[in-house]
This record gives sequence, structure tokens and C-alpha cells, in this order.
Amino acid sequence: MRVSRRVALTLAVLLLSGCASPAWDDHDYGLKAAQSAQSAASSLEIVRLAVRDEDRLTTPYLKTLFTETVKDLGSVNSQFGGVQPPSPAADEVRGRLLDLTGEAEDQVASLLIQVRRDGIEDPAAAVKDLEGVATKLRAFEEAHL
Repeated sequence: MRVSRRVALTLAVLLLSGCASPAWDDHDYGLKAAQSAQSAASSLEIVRLAVRDEDRLTTPYLKTLFTETVKDLGSVNSQFGGVQPPSPAADEVRGRLLDLTGEAEDQVASLLIQVRRDGIEDPAAAVKDLEGVATKLRAFEEAHL
């Protein structure tokens, strides 16, 4: 009997740990959105610096950094996407944030493909594009604090 109780308790803990915390109102939801935007913008900043200095970094390092960043951005998307919006206004916030984090994820994934092939095609343009999305994410964050 003790073994089955332990198994049940372990399963319950695992299932509950995968759940996103609820947003009780639009303000709480906005704070969660701001935190997610900050996390995504920080990840993009690291990638931007790596692209800027790519000639001084090794290809294996860039591959690892970009792979981990794509995973991190995907995690931000799935974690925030798991929070239920409390109102129709929050639906709009959700859509805008997921669009921005999806754009960020796409840019880094594209850079990863380039690095795996022959290197970053146009580092200056990539830096500018990354800055653009990071700026939008920071503005989003500020608007929802």
C-alpha cells in the first residue's frame, strides 16, 4: 500500500509542476507577459552580441548558443502560452507577445541554420534585425509593468 501511495504522490507532483500559474486578473496577466518579454529580450541580446562578435567566436560555440536560445524562446512561448488569459483584453496581450516571441525564435533559428551551413550571411543586418525585435519586446515589457 505504501508503494502505491508514493507512486500516486509522485505522479501528482509531476502533473502539478507542469501547470502554469493562473493569472487572476488583467494586471497579473500583464505582469506575467512583461516578465516573459523581458526573458525573450535578454536572450536576444546575448545572441545579438554573439552575432556582432561572431568573427571572434567558434562555430561550435555559436551553434550551441543559438540552439539553447531557440529552446529558451520556445520555453517562454509555451510557458506563457499556458497561462489562461482572464479577459478578451488579455487575449490581445497574449497574441501580441506570442507574435513577438515567435518572431524572435524564428530569427535565431534562421541564424542557427546559417551557422550550420556556411556562417552568418550578413552579420550587420542580423544584428539590426535582432535589435529591432528586442526593442519591441522591451517596449512591450515597459507597457505591461
